[in-house]
Amino acid sequence: MSQNMFLPNYSIGKDAYNEIKDICEKYGTKVVFIGGKTALEKASFLVKEAIKESNLEVIDEIWFGGEASYENVEMLMKNENIINSHMIFAFGGGKACDTCKVLTEKLNKPLFIFPTIASTCASVTCVCAMYHPNGVYRDLFFRKAPAIHTFINTQIIAEAPTKYLWAGIGDTLGKGYEPEFSARGKELDYPNKLGITLSSLCKDPLLKYGEKALKDCENNISSKELEETILTIIVTTGLVSNSLKMSYNSGLAHAICYGFSTIKEVEENHLHGELVSYGVLVLEMMDKNYDELDKLINFYKKINLPISYKNFNVEIDNMDSVFDKASSVKDIEVSAYPITRDMIYNSIKNLEEYISKN
Repeated sequence: MSQNMFLPNYSIGKDAYNEIKDICEKYGTKVVFIGGKTALEKASFLVKEAIKESNLEVIDEIWFGGEASYENVEMLMKNENIINSHMIFAFGGGKACDTCKVLTEKLNKPLFIFPTIASTCASVTCVCAMYHPNGVYRDLFFRKAPAIHTFINTQIIAEAPTKYLWAGIGDTLGKGYEPEFSARGKELDYPNKLGITLSSLCKDPLLKYGEKALKDCENNISSKELEETILTIIVTTGLVSNSLKMSYNSGLAHAICYGFSTIKEVEENHLHGELVSYGVLVLEMMDKNYDELDKLINFYKKINLPISYKNFNVEIDNMDSVFDKASSVKDIEVSAYPITRDMIYNSIKNLEEYISKN
C-alpha cells in the first residue's frame, strides 16, 4: 500500500504578499477571494496592491457564509464567478479556511490561503473540521493535499485581537503533549515517528517566546518572537497534524475541552484553545509528570491561561456532564493506558489540590 505525506508550502513576514505574483501566476489569471468579513476587510486590499503589476485579476470577493458547513460549500459551488475562476484565495481563520479547502477539493481548483489570525493550523493542513449550520460539530473532511501555498502576513496577525493568538497558544500546547501520550508504547511507522518527534516543537518555542509575542500582538508589533509563535501555531502544528494518524492527533486535553462544551456558559464564554490548555494540565497531572506541570503552571500564570476549573465559573459538583463527555469521546480511545471517568475526576481534583499547595 502506498504512503503519502504532504508538507505545507508557506511564506511568512510583513512582506509575505510580495511572493504572490511569482507563485500564483502559473495557475491562471482569474481569482476569487473568499473569506470572513473582517478578514477580507483587513487583508484583501493588501493582496490587490501586491498583484496589481501581475496578470492576476480579482473577479469577485465573497463572504464564505459564516460557518464551515457543507451547506455553505454547496452554496459557493453554485456561484458563477467561482465556477469560472482559475483559483481561489481564502482569507480568515479556521472556519473560512476549512470551507474553502472543501470547496476547492470538490471543484478541483487551486487554493491559496491567507490566514489573518494565528489560532489554528487549518491554513496548512489536509483535514477540515465541518459543522452543521447551527454550529454543532459534524465531522472531518480530508483533502488529498494541503493548499498549494499559505501566505502568512505577520503584520496583519499582529493587528488582530490578541485573544486569538492567546487561544492559539493554548491549543498548540495540546499538540505538544497529546501525541506522545496517545502513541506511547505503540510501534510507529515513519510519518508517525516524524509527527511525534516534531510535536515537542509545539511546546518549547511557546514557553520561550509566547509571553513576549502576546505583548507584541497587544501593541501591534510584528516581532521575531511573534513570528516564532505564529510559525509554531500554524506551521509546526500543521506538520504534526499532516504526519500523524488521527488517533494520535488528539487526546485527553481535547476530551476535557469537549467535556466543558456541554456547559452552555463555558462554551459561550471561553475559547477552544483556552479549554484545551486547561486539559493539558489535567493530562500532565494524570500522567504524574510534575516537572512539566510546574513549568506549564508557571507559564500559564504569566499569560493568564486557566489553571483551575474555577476559571470557568463552575464547581466540581456541577461537572457531571464534563466527566461523562470527556470519558466517552474517541479522542481518548488510543492512549498510553486506559482512561476512565474516575481517573479524569480524580486528576481534576488532584490538580486543584496541587495548585493550592504550590
